[in-house]
Amino acid sequence: MVRFVGSDSAGLPLKRKQAAQACARCRRRKKRCSHSHDGHISLSSRLEGRSIYPISGEREAVSQDPADRLTTPQFRSLPEKNYSPNTEERASRFVGDLSPEAILMEATSLCSTRDVSVRGGLGIWQTRALDSAKLNGFGPDILDSPSRQPVQDMLRAYVRSHCVACCPPPSDYAILRRIYLEKLDPIFPILGSHLTASEDDIRGKVVQQIVSLAAAADPEATGYLRLDPRGPLLSRHAFCTSLSNSIQTIADAGLISDRLFLTRLLAALSLYMQPSCPDEADLPALLNGRSVHQMHTLGLQMASDENHAHSQASRTLFCCLWALDRINSAFYGRACLIHERDVGWNLDNCIAAQAPPFRLFLMIIALLNKVIGLYRPGNRQGKETVIELPIFEQMILDAGAARISSSCLASLEIFYHSVAILSSQSPSEDRATALPAPATNSRRSLAADRITSIVGKEFPGQLSYLPIIPYGVSLSLSVSYRKMRHSNIPMFRSRGKKAFITNTSLLKSLDDTFWTARTMVAMAEQVLQEMDKAVASITQETGTVDVSKNAYPGPRSGHEPPSVGVGEAFPDSNNQSSADLLLIETLPDLDVFGYIDPTFDLGAVDAALEGNLDFGTSSNWFDWQQLWG
Repeated sequence: MVRFVGSDSAGLPLKRKQAAQACARCRRRKKRCSHSHDGHISLSSRLEGRSIYPISGEREAVSQDPADRLTTPQFRSLPEKNYSPNTEERASRFVGDLSPEAILMEATSLCSTRDVSVRGGLGIWQTRALDSAKLNGFGPDILDSPSRQPVQDMLRAYVRSHCVACCPPPSDYAILRRIYLEKLDPIFPILGSHLTASEDDIRGKVVQQIVSLAAAADPEATGYLRLDPRGPLLSRHAFCTSLSNSIQTIADAGLISDRLFLTRLLAALSLYMQPSCPDEADLPALLNGRSVHQMHTLGLQMASDENHAHSQASRTLFCCLWALDRINSAFYGRACLIHERDVGWNLDNCIAAQAPPFRLFLMIIALLNKVIGLYRPGNRQGKETVIELPIFEQMILDAGAARISSSCLASLEIFYHSVAILSSQSPSEDRATALPAPATNSRRSLAADRITSIVGKEFPGQLSYLPIIPYGVSLSLSVSYRKMRHSNIPMFRSRGKKAFITNTSLLKSLDDTFWTARTMVAMAEQVLQEMDKAVASITQETGTVDVSKNAYPGPRSGHEPPSVGVGEAFPDSNNQSSADLLLIETLPDLDVFGYIDPTFDLGAVDAALEGNLDFGTSSNWFDWQQLWG
């Protein structure tokens, strides 16, 4: 080994400075210690001897050397605080076996541990003490860099005052938690055992925020949307926006050191958060990508030993992430990030091992996974393609879910019919014709009618209000729009418009919670307004009496309070349908859309509403919300 020895101005070698005593870390590793010399106090000894906390005010020099005063961080003891680091409070870096660094690291570092996610492992974990600040006893003690001290102090103060404290009062949270446990957790158990976490630490606070964010979509939660015990009731939009921003800030601040919990947090936020502006339209898909990244880092996609203590919890978490990845692919037109060829689990066995409600949900996701294959680039056929689906009732029996609540089954049935609408694909040149393929037309029509009936008539205000509910109604709206737009039979056009108005009303009752519903409602209302103007213009030219005035209430003004329930009030579309039918029968060759104002971008509406039936265009929510939201 070559050792370089310093020299003085005369060229003579300098005498080496021997440490009087090695620090505790170097003694354990049996390495030469260079951390303590010339009377300096070893930082390693100080870190291991007691808890430390950076001083934000006065700076006391550890060394008398001016150069050391510029670079050495400052500390003070936390009063009456005992802290013992554990594996969850230590940061780790994963180095795969394909990296040359892994060979040297495994041979030289005593702090590295072999990965055991699969037989033989995939690499090694290099463990080190965390470098993030401890916030009110919620995280590990840290060694702060003086150059980042002002930013870190501001971030801690903001998170402490605005984010961690952003929780509903205990009395309101008890109601929201009950709603979550009864209606949402059985279908998508993303939080797992963390639902029982202590409410005194940051993990418990974040769990409260996620549960409250998810349950806020339920109409029963309307009277409990408070973030201050003495404050006023908030709208769903304001309540959910505050919670989403708080959870995201806590996650981005690096205060969650447990990677497993961080994976759950990101996945739950991806499903339940609602963007507040067009710039955030792709945020749910981004959060899903981050959760999948954490999953790959932890190796959750690799099968673990059945005898492992947390095998079932890991399997359930993987199923949640796999299902969420497919949901994001359908909702936002994104490529799937989790591929079966990279998964060590047997998906059929994983699904069979889950509780009945979640098992039924995963069985529908498996059908959706097959449907997604129809819309991948290069898979489009020149003829009609239909994927055979099992009967939903048989799926319930196979999943052992016959005894779960009717509202839960109805929510999953809506998701099933949404997949049924997408499970048939017509050639692209036939998508705007009057007569679609027979199998496509009948399947989509029946599925759309079932979705509208379940949401508006059978279970109004009783469903599990996951994002799959507005997504299903949006698909039903697109099916009715296609009938109204392209049918050649007056009766069918009138029927399509009646269904279009009904679905618009259902989405309008959800637009205070779901941003996708708000965007679709804005487009649908403008289409109806333009159609009413066209009908008025036609009646004026032909002398036909217009009896359809005020048949549809039109868009809601900014001062009108939002709807509090689903399916509580529907516009009287019978008068509108009768008027249209009378006008069309008088002039059977009349095309109302041909009389729409040329300045109205009807082509954009066609692309949006009909493109909703195609995964390839579903990623344009950003543009849609800017135009119509």
